[in-house]
Amino acid sequence: MATSYRYLLADLVTNQILAELPLTGVNFGQQLNAAGTMTGHLLVSGVNSTGLNVLNGSIPGRTAIYIDRNGQLVWGGVLWQREYSSADQLVKLTAREFLSYFERRRITNGTGTAYGALAYTGIDQLQIAQSLVSNAMGAAYGNIGLLYNQDPLSTATSGVTLSRVYYNYEVKTVFNAISDLSKQSNGFDFEISVYYDGGGNPAKSFNTYYPRSGVMYSATNPNAPVFELGGNIAEYNYLEDGSKAINQIYALGAGSNEGKLINIANDSVKLTAGWGLLEDQANYSDITDPTVLLGLATGQITAVSYPPITLKIVAPPYVNPTFGSYEVGDEVRVRILDSFFPNGYDAIFRIIGLTVAPGEDGPERITLTVTTGTY
Repeated sequence: MATSYRYLLADLVTNQILAELPLTGVNFGQQLNAAGTMTGHLLVSGVNSTGLNVLNGSIPGRTAIYIDRNGQLVWGGVLWQREYSSADQLVKLTAREFLSYFERRRITNGTGTAYGALAYTGIDQLQIAQSLVSNAMGAAYGNIGLLYNQDPLSTATSGVTLSRVYYNYEVKTVFNAISDLSKQSNGFDFEISVYYDGGGNPAKSFNTYYPRSGVMYSATNPNAPVFELGGNIAEYNYLEDGSKAINQIYALGAGSNEGKLINIANDSVKLTAGWGLLEDQANYSDITDPTVLLGLATGQITAVSYPPITLKIVAPPYVNPTFGSYEVGDEVRVRILDSFFPNGYDAIFRIIGLTVAPGEDGPERITLTVTTGTY
């Protein structure tokens, strides 16, 4: 079956469809616990830009964009940038997934002053995350129509209870607060997914997953995704990044000067084995609980104490495993035998990023970003 793409633009607040544009040069991506980016352009010469509602239907910061692939929504986000060049008559659009909206929203308790706080005591971490989103959505003019945990694989509670105080004067972003919650040693994954509702209208849902999203690889599963060079890997890029390795971290919590809360975590196994000391710091100014702070520090060390290995795999979308049978968060098996790995390489990776080039003048191009790190 031929692959068909549609690009729908809607009002960010009302979700009313404003335009459907024949974009070309499109590239869109998804990232684990972060906002992926979409770019594309429209050649306005030779099209009825008034009839397509190009100017009023693509206002940055006010417009949402949804990508439909063969009748299913596969991407959605906020249009943040529009650029027009009169020389080539191209309108260039840049959008980021809906999580990027919460990078622009700040935590307050609704008083509208620098005093006061939004406090949680002994609340499940996933409920805190949802409450932070709900609080932002409840502010005047702040509702973009999110539902919660519409993905049947998502989880609403984790059994991990936390206490948090978000002071108004910190004006911390909602995204950063949720990201910090997710990064502790027993944290979680989160996303905003897009889909068609029962009425055929684009919809979006804030989903949380504990202990993680995606499907773990199992050798006993005949449908488990396997990527192999010479088969369904067209090309790959292999990166080991020692600049991101940390074996001792200083987690800085609430307070200032001598009263600042500090916790230190290290990977004693690596240090004893002969690694040099690699230090970094992480700031969590809203954390007042030393146990919570230690959990965050431990989680960071677990993720990056060894130089993370990242593979970028270019895979044909029509060869098993086909595009749509895997998603960000899933584990996959990768096999490589070539000049760099003459004895063969066989490892389990986790998909942390996914980029798609629809290829209006050629075949789709799928690039998976996978890592052996803990995320």
